[in-house]
Amino acid sequence: MSPDDRTLGPLARDRFKKAGIMASLALVMAAGVVSPATAAARAMAERPQVTAAPGKGDKCKPSPSQHKPKPHHRVSPTGDKELCKGPTGPTGPAGATGATGATGATGATGATGATGATGPTGSTGSPGATGPCIDIDAYHPQGNVEYRAALTADGRYYAGIRDLTGSQANPMLWTDLSTHEGYPAGGAAGVPCAAAVGEHPTSGGIQFDLITTTGRVYEITCRFDNNGPNPAILQCGTPTGNDWVEMNRRPAPNAVNGGTVVT
Repeated sequence: MSPDDRTLGPLARDRFKKAGIMASLALVMAAGVVSPATAAARAMAERPQVTAAPGKGDKCKPSPSQHKPKPHHRVSPTGDKELCKGPTGPTGPAGATGATGATGATGATGATGATGATGPTGSTGSPGATGPCIDIDAYHPQGNVEYRAALTADGRYYAGIRDLTGSQANPMLWTDLSTHEGYPAGGAAGVPCAAAVGEHPTSGGIQFDLITTTGRVYEITCRFDNNGPNPAILQCGTPTGNDWVEMNRRPAPNAVNGGTVVT
């Protein structure tokens, strides 16, 4: 028979209850019914809950009978929770910020992306300035002479002759025909843009022709001169005595044996 709880102090009652729990645990284990862990769990479940007796004060305060008081420790019945925790202390100051690390090395360049699609075709630009007219023609009727007609970028027209007789090669001799009257020099007539040379059988002369940028055709005739013992030359008269003459018809679109009459 257990002593009367009322005749025992709190410490004695607690020790008495612990002894009863240990005895119950030993009996269960001796019977071999359950494992030690299970027996301990059951014994703890059967342990009576210890509560503070009314009027006994705060059990978490230090005992006044101790020379150096220490705080009591109270745990939950399962032993996993402290019931006499003190108040939470103030939050400590924030730690110092660490130094910034060094910048890492630059990564390798990535691969070149695929070529994009071709863009739409742009609009046609405005026409550029007209380029200079340059042309040349040759006529070689016999084995003893040859002729040339040359139009240069500066708009000048030259008639050339070379005598092929003799044991030595003779030079090509040039005469500037752009100084002669009637030579087209712009405006409605246009400027010379192509040159031609050929023989004029009825007059025995050499005929030089040109066409202008406005489609007009002009001609002038020079005579062959064997020049005695010297290389042959052209006789084209003076600039005011042998004029360029526009042909009596101009080329016309869709013409057949016709053309535009010169007035």
